[in-house]
Amino acid sequence: MQQPTVSIVTPVYKVKDYIADCVQSVINQTYEKLEFILVDDCGGDNSIDIAESILKTASHPGFSYHIIRLEHNSGVSVARNTAMKAATGDYIFCLDSDDKLLPECISHLVEKAELTNADITLCDYTSGGNAQNRGGKLTAPVKHITTNAECIHAFAKSWFNVAPWCKLLRRNFIESNQLYFKEGIINEDAPWTFQLCLNAQCMAFVNEKLYYYRDNQNSIMSLTQQEQMNIAGTYTLLLMSQEISQRQDLLLSLDGYLIWIRQVIIFYTRIYKKCDSKTFSENLKLLDKIIIDSPYAKVNANVSKYYRLWNIVFILPKWFRRPYSYLIIWLQNKIS
Repeated sequence: MQQPTVSIVTPVYKVKDYIADCVQSVINQTYEKLEFILVDDCGGDNSIDIAESILKTASHPGFSYHIIRLEHNSGVSVARNTAMKAATGDYIFCLDSDDKLLPECISHLVEKAELTNADITLCDYTSGGNAQNRGGKLTAPVKHITTNAECIHAFAKSWFNVAPWCKLLRRNFIESNQLYFKEGIINEDAPWTFQLCLNAQCMAFVNEKLYYYRDNQNSIMSLTQQEQMNIAGTYTLLLMSQEISQRQDLLLSLDGYLIWIRQVIIFYTRIYKKCDSKTFSENLKLLDKIIIDSPYAKVNANVSKYYRLWNIVFILPKWFRRPYSYLIIWLQNKIS
C-alpha cells in the first residue's frame, strides 16, 4: 500500500531565533513522504533565508519543500491559507515557525489517521518556560469518535487545544468544506477549529506529546493589540451564534449552549481585564445580536450557577447590563 503524503504548512514571520530548529525538526521526521511548504510573510528579517539554507542541504527519498514569498506582510491567516491551497499531500499539518516537531510526530499521527479514517487526528504537546502555562492539553477520554455529534461534543468539552497545530487534517476534508482561516483577524484559531468540528464526522486522538510549543515574545499572542482582539472576538461570537442557531440539533443541545456561553464569558472577561469601562459598555451592545434561543439559555436552566447568572444578562434592561456583568465577573475572579 502506497504511503500517503503529508503537507506541513508553515508561515514564516520574524522567527530568526527559532526557524532553524523548526525546519530541522521537519527534516528529522521518521515519516518519509513529506511536502514542506513555507510562506514568507515579509517579516523583514532573514528568517526565510535561514530556512532555505538548511533545506538546500536536506535530501532524502519522499521529502520535498516549497517556499512561497508573499508580496507584502499579509498576516498569519493569509499565509496559512496560501500554503494550504498550494498543498498537494493527502494530509495537511500546520506547524508554527517558532515551534518544532518531535521526530515521530507525523508518523504516529498518520498511522492513527489511516487506521480510523479520521478527518482530524490530534496529538498532545509539550513545552518549556512560560509556555508551560498555556493550557489546552489533550484530555480526550476515548481513542476516536465517529459521529458529527461526538465531534461537536469534544469541542464543547475542550478535549483538545483550539490552536491550528497538533492537528493532522485530510486535505479533501479541508477542500470539500472550504475550511480555511478567516483573513484579516487575529485569534483566528477558535473559529477555525469550531468550523472543523461542525463538519467533521470522525476524529482520532493520539495521547502522546508529539509537538513542542515555544513561547515567542514576538508572536501575535504576546503583543498588546486589544482592539484587534475585540474585533476577532466579535467575529467569533457572531459566527458561533449564527451557526448554532441555524442547526436545530445544536440549538437544542447542551453542547451547543456550552460552546456559545463559554465564548461569551471568554470575550467579556478579557475585555473586563484588559480594557476600560467605556470599551466594555460599547461591546455590551453585541448582546442582542448573539443571543440564541436555546432551552439552556434561560434563567432557570439546568446549568451551572455561573452560567445561569450570565443567562440573566440577556434579559436585563440595557442600562443595568454593565454593572451586573461587572459584578459577576468580579465575583467569579475573586472565587477562582
